[in-house]
Amino acid sequence: MGLAAALILASVPAARAEPARSVEAASSAGNAAPVPLPPPRPRGPNGSGPASPEASRAPNAPTPPRSPEPHQGPASVGAAEDPTTVPADEKACRERLTQLGVRYHPLPPIMEGECGAPWPLRVSALSDTLALAPSITTTCPIAEALTRWTFEAVAPAASRELESRPKQIAVGTSYECRGRNRQQGAKLSEHAFGDAVDIMGFQFDAGKTMQVGPLSAETPEGRFQAAIRGEACRYFTTVLGPGSDESHKDHLHLDLKSRAKGFRLCQ
Repeated sequence: MGLAAALILASVPAARAEPARSVEAASSAGNAAPVPLPPPRPRGPNGSGPASPEASRAPNAPTPPRSPEPHQGPASVGAAEDPTTVPADEKACRERLTQLGVRYHPLPPIMEGECGAPWPLRVSALSDTLALAPSITTTCPIAEALTRWTFEAVAPAASRELESRPKQIAVGTSYECRGRNRQQGAKLSEHAFGDAVDIMGFQFDAGKTMQVGPLSAETPEGRFQAAIRGEACRYFTTVLGPGSDESHKDHLHLDLKSRAKGFRLCQ
């Protein structure tokens, strides 16, 4: 089922100024709490690769997920980060992460052909009580947007609709050097710059789990997913999910792609 795309004019959060690149339309998966994963693909240079998805999924009652493959991170050929060269805006962003309680550590610059990120981070948790599974390789602006969205939108929606608190976020792709839809010759994905993250599902307290998918709006899970998806466009410049297209039927793609006049793409 397709949803109409809405172009929303708003100020862009801390995003990289980039030459125009096409919007992301693909994902991979991995998750410490079991969730269904996207279709299998060849392993890329970063050593990661998803498992096959569940054959079917009931829209009103998400099935418990299964164990993911271990996250192995991207290829990185840069020297270790020199703290004296870190730009002021990057330092300020990292200070905000620390104040928010995010668990992270700097990685060497990623240089992988046309892909890469000059100041990547490995982020393992958004707080002492909310882990990422697996940990992600990303940029500071994405980590900050993900954290603020989680605590300002996801947590309240979980309390309201599910009477639960999130304790773990199941993550698919973060950094990965590839083109859109993993098509040969396609323009590079935002994932190729550490500028995107795919959310596969959530684990809540008391052992509850929920996978992203085509959920009924009549269920608490469906209302929760609709709420956090709508709110995501306040924190990210691209939000794609179930109904956007076949590639995003089982996850939320979130990125900070910079567009002219601050336009955002939310589907």
